[in-house]
Order: sequence, then structure tokens, then C-alpha cells
Amino acid sequence: MKLEDIRKIAILGAGAMGHGIAQVCAMAGYNVVMRDIKKEFVDNGVAKIKESLDFLVGKNKLAASEREEILTKRLTTTIDTRAAVGDAQLVIEAVPEILDLKRSLFKEVSAMCPENAILATNTSTMSITDIAGAVALPGRMVGLHFFNPVTKMKLVEIIKGEQTEAGVLSVMTEVVRKIKKEPVTVLKDSPGFIVNRINAPNQALMNAILEEGKIRPDEIDTTMRRMGIPMAPFELADFVGLDVYCHTLEYYAEKLSPDYKPGKVVRKLIADGKLGMKTGQGIYKWVGDKAQIDMSKPSDDITAKEFVAIQLNEAVKVFKEGIASSTQEIDQAVVHGMRAFAGPFALCAGMTAEQMTQPLLKLQDRFKLNILAPEPELRDGSFKKLSKK
Repeated sequence: MKLEDIRKIAILGAGAMGHGIAQVCAMAGYNVVMRDIKKEFVDNGVAKIKESLDFLVGKNKLAASEREEILTKRLTTTIDTRAAVGDAQLVIEAVPEILDLKRSLFKEVSAMCPENAILATNTSTMSITDIAGAVALPGRMVGLHFFNPVTKMKLVEIIKGEQTEAGVLSVMTEVVRKIKKEPVTVLKDSPGFIVNRINAPNQALMNAILEEGKIRPDEIDTTMRRMGIPMAPFELADFVGLDVYCHTLEYYAEKLSPDYKPGKVVRKLIADGKLGMKTGQGIYKWVGDKAQIDMSKPSDDITAKEFVAIQLNEAVKVFKEGIASSTQEIDQAVVHGMRAFAGPFALCAGMTAEQMTQPLLKLQDRFKLNILAPEPELRDGSFKKLSKK
């Protein structure tokens, strides 16, 4: 299949990710059908798209005539899966992060859509190969990981499953560029891929901080905000949803290390229905889409340098495992996927081995997290010499 062969894209799921993906695809000129299991879910997704398009028109970033074209001609909706995928050339799944749900959906979809249709999952952590096991002709299965909010975040990770055909990766790269996103190819199907994998140990540290109870989340987030981070770690967990955060930790605990096992504090918040922004209360109280963070006191215990050292350490692992083609590609992914001003390799190029290892050793000892043990390349400073294979 070639880029010009893709005329209709089916989006399965109308939630935060699904309606965002539908919008950017329709804005790029594609005919898009958005499907969900209930009409109310679809209608809510359409309402969010209208709200977003109206904002763009109000800011003179989109012509009113283009808005009407998108809503009346390019975007359609349905609750019928066969109607959505039956004549689609590309199907993008954006349903909850539950492996059995994704496998079941793709088993159904692969029997309904054309044999040459490309099937893409928007999973943020799960194995593309595992999902493809339920698909007829698994060579057409690929990961297409958008970042939240889709309309603002530039990165899309294109993940190669064990059977994904090279042609599929090539076409998806072209599609991602057409919808005005930045593609980064993930060469190895590994939990968390590039960006979320690099950020994973920081999530484990956040979990450990909550369990220890000595540092307030506000203090950490204030420190990171003052460093120019658009959305600080605990704030981001609330924004995504603590149920999603916990599920991700459980997946990492199973696939990467027991160190990721979610603790009692976050489980108690979830049990009490405090899931973050979507319920109005999580780690923070939320008013609309704003977390109520006490910005009066930054942390002088755990600071940005610890989070940076953790990211670099994991980025070295990602490079050595062959998940990304180069350190430059890793830095690019972090810049576009986390709105960072620089990736870990570029950011730490002027740091000494001691500056990178000492924070990790202290945190490893304090929180008993073996995943924070410094890699050999950090201990001897050779992380600066890692380059394209």
C-alpha cells in the first residue's frame, strides 16, 4: 500500500485519544469515521472536536469554511464496527489499555476490513506482537502511539512488531508526516517503547515517594514546573488518570521489574474513586483542567537533577537494547513526546560521571529500587560517546 491509497481512516474509540486522532486526521484531509460502543460516547467525542475546531477558528488558525468541511463531509460517526472498518484502508484503535480487549477487538476487525488494510494500535505500553497474535495477516499490524493531548503533542511513535512488514512502517511514516506530526520509529517491541520507557523509572520513584510520605507531591511538581516542565510528574499522573497510571505500573511490574509494583497510597486513591482530573480529585484537587498545586515550596530533597539522571540511565538502556536507532532519535522523541527543551543525551552532555551516578546511587539505596542502579556507561562517562549504530 502507498500513501495515496489511504483515503478512509477508521478510528475505534471516541475518548480523549480517539477524538483527538480523528480530528488531526480529518484536518489533514482524510475521510474519517469515528466509532465507539455507545452513541453517547460518539456524541461526546464529536462535541470535543467541535470545541477544539471552534477554538482554532477563534484564534484564526483555521478557516470557518474548513471547520464546516471537516464536520459535514470528512468526519462521520457510527456504533457499527463493520460499517466503520469495512472499506477503510487504515484502522486506528484507541480503546482502554486492556490487552484482552484490544486482542478481541482486532480479531473482530481483521475479519471485517479489507485484507490489505493497515491495523494500528494506539497503545502506550503494550506489546504490538501480543496484540497482533489475534489478527489475520499480522504483518499489517503496527503500533501508532500518539501522545496526549493529540492536537498539541507532535510525536507519534511508530512501533515495529515482530511480524510488521517494512512497507507498513514506511507508509505509516508518511501518514504521520501528512497529519503534521513528528514520526520516530521504534525498532524493537519493548514495554513503554521509547518515551514512556525512559519515563518509567521516574513513575516508580513517584510511587515510592508517595509510599514514603516524607515529601509532598506539590514540592516535587513545583520544582519541575520552575525548571520549565509544562506538566510536572504528579500532575501528569492525575491528568492521564491514576487508574491508567496504576495499570501501567502493573504492566511494567510484570514485564520489566517488580520495582514498578504500585503501592498502597495510589491504590487507595483509586479505590476511593479519586482518579485525577476526570473525577475532580486525585493526588490533587482539580478545577476544570487545572490541578490545584501549592507552588509555594519547591523540593530541596529530590530535585530535577535526580529525574534527569534517571532519564539518562534509562535512555542508555533503550539505546543498548536496540529500541531506537540512535541517541539523536531518542532525544528527538523525548523533545516532541514530553515537550522537553532537550533530550537526555543532549541535556547531560556536559555532566560528569559522578554527577550522573551519585543521585542514582542515593535514590537506589533510599527507596530500594534496583532499576535505578547506574548503567556502566554512566559510571565511566562513556554515555557521551554513544552514537548511531
